[in-house]
Amino acid sequence: MFSHIVKDKYLRVVAVLSLLLLLITGIIFYLTAGAEPKPLTIHFKPSGGVDFSGDRGDVFGVLFSALAIIIINIFLADFLYNRKRFLSYIFSFANLWLAILILVVIGVIISIN
Repeated sequence: MFSHIVKDKYLRVVAVLSLLLLLITGIIFYLTAGAEPKPLTIHFKPSGGVDFSGDRGDVFGVLFSALAIIIINIFLADFLYNRKRFLSYIFSFANLWLAILILVVIGVIISIN
């Protein structure tokens, strides 16, 4: 499984980098969120104030959803490697983009709280 990604240097580096970035994001959130049971501000509107608040489980749900999307995209990139190599590169770099966006989102949630 994932034999094409292991062989291709670019796909391997991008897949490992996106998974590593998501892991680092989870560690950063776990260390900075603390153990306080107070609710977290998830979404904030400048005009109306706090729009959506939740607990740490909601934020970890975002992280686990991103992990599921990245794993599915890695599977699709491996599956489409022989048919359309360009599509497999698009899926892989979309993973990296998603991991960067999740890092930014978690950073904003941490800075608001």
